[in-house]
Parts: sequence; C-alpha cells; structure tokens
Amino acid sequence: MSDRALVLGAGGFIGSHMCRRLVKSGWDVTGVVRDPDDATTCRRLEPVAGHIRTVTGDAADPDLLATLIPGADAVFPFAGRSGAAQSMRAPERDLDANGRGQLVVLEALRRFHPEARVVFAGSRLQYGRVEALPVTEDQAQLPTSIYGIHKLLGEQYHRLYARIHGLATTVLRISNPYGPMQDRPGEEYGIVGTFLARAARGEAITVYGGGGQLRDYLFIDDLTGLIELAATHPAAVGEVFNASGMSATPLRRMAEAVVHVVGSGSVVDVDWPADAASVETGDYFGSWAKAEQSLGWRPTVPLEVGLERTWLEFRAHLAGTP
Repeated sequence: MSDRALVLGAGGFIGSHMCRRLVKSGWDVTGVVRDPDDATTCRRLEPVAGHIRTVTGDAADPDLLATLIPGADAVFPFAGRSGAAQSMRAPERDLDANGRGQLVVLEALRRFHPEARVVFAGSRLQYGRVEALPVTEDQAQLPTSIYGIHKLLGEQYHRLYARIHGLATTVLRISNPYGPMQDRPGEEYGIVGTFLARAARGEAITVYGGGGQLRDYLFIDDLTGLIELAATHPAAVGEVFNASGMSATPLRRMAEAVVHVVGSGSVVDVDWPADAASVETGDYFGSWAKAEQSLGWRPTVPLEVGLERTWLEFRAHLAGTP
C-alpha cells in the first residue's frame, strides 16, 4: 500500500509541484483546491490529472479536514497567502490565511490523526534583518512584515503542538522559491516569476536602490525534494531547517540573468518606494548545513540552470495561449 499524502493548497505553486513530486515517488495523493476551474490551477495540476484525487473546498474548513486527515500519513498545509508588502495592506486577511489556517489544521491533526507527519512551509522572512551570513536556524527571528510575523506564528503553533500534543511536525524556513508555473496572470507572485513575466512582455524590471541586496534563490525541484525528506526522514521530526538556495546572488544580477534568458526586457534602478523600504530585510543567504547533516539534502540546481528551465515552460505556455 502506498503512503497517503494530503496536500492543502494543491493548486498553488509549491503545492502543485509537491503533488508532482509525490506522485512520481509513488504516493497516493489527495489535493485540496479552492477553485478547480481556475486557469492557473488547471495548468499547474494538468501533469498529475488522473493521478491524484482532487477535492474542492476551503483548506481551513474543520469539517472537511475531519474527513480527510484520518486517511493521511503525511499532511502538507501549504494553503495561504504570500507577500510581505501585500500583507501590510491586508493584515487581517493575512492572519486568517497564514495564522488561523495553520491552527485549524493542527487541531484536526490533534483530534483525528496525531500520528501523521506534517511539514510547515515557513519563510526566510521570519528572520527579518539578520545579524550574520549565512543565516543559521538559531539566529533570532525579528520579522519586518505582517507576513513574516504570521509565518513565525504558524511555526510556533506547529512547534507547540509537537511539544504538547506529540505531533510529528517539521518546519522549513524557505528562501525565495522559483520554477515553472510560478507566474499567475494579473498577479505578482514570487520575485523570479514576476521578473520573468515582465521581461517576456518586454517591460523594464525595476530594482530598488541599485539592487545590491543579496538573496538565495531555491529551485522548486530542490525544495520539493527537501519537503519529501522532511515528511519521511526520522531525523526530521520536531526539527527546523532552512530551505536555502545554492549561493548568494545580488538582486540586480538575478534580474539581468532573467533578461538574458528571456531575450527581452531591461533592468532599471529606482529609489526605494516607502512600502517596500519598510519591510526590506537587507542581505539574506541561508545556511543549508543542518539539512545536509541531518537529512543528506543540499540544493543542486544553479540559478542560471533553474532560470532556463523556468523560462522554457513559461515560453511554451505563452505559445499555447490564445
């Protein structure tokens, strides 16, 4: 019998790629999506159509979770909202998605299946402005945005339920994930996906203050590999791991690499807008040494290779779009 996975937010960027990873590994996968007719959700899940069970509903619906969680060996609560600046504009909505949503899942696990493995998708934005590079898991967490605070809240919920109720939780603090199918028409989701979409339209990519801020970019296949390990490796239970890219790259260099790969667009420097400056964290590069030592994981896809793979899928999608 195959291991059974429940992916909440299966139509999202990370959730849909996780479905693909799990199917390839032989899992029996159930994915919860809010709108199965959404064009981006359909595109993302098309590669696993017929290979997963899709359930329509709210991933934070206690009644729905009560029916699904008892049949899951591993739960991936990836439904939520993304974006630091966006969270500052709608803090209550962000709390509902990234705070309350996690608590509802944990309560359902506690009540109906406390033996299940569960992986929380945290964020590097939980750290805020860091003291030293590379950032290790024991550094202080002082978020600069509502999003970072609510991700930290979600992590604390998971760690509390592990300590008090014995849940088998693992926390990942994820850097900047990117890869195929990250783009969503009309929305800016993920810095790499946003830059690719702008370059494809021949638009200027704007970087703030010279674009010298360091970031590490994590290709989605590397990330889903770590997530699967976090759900299966005995050493992952109760632990926190950075999910980080291979190396530190200045934002401007990443933007220039996008323009080079796409073959259109440009990079322009502008002053920091007030809303972005208020949540900026400064340089960030996470250490993945703990994940390597405990789980045998390390990122393997260089940024240039990941951008090429991402652009190939994006270009093919554009060619097939009326």
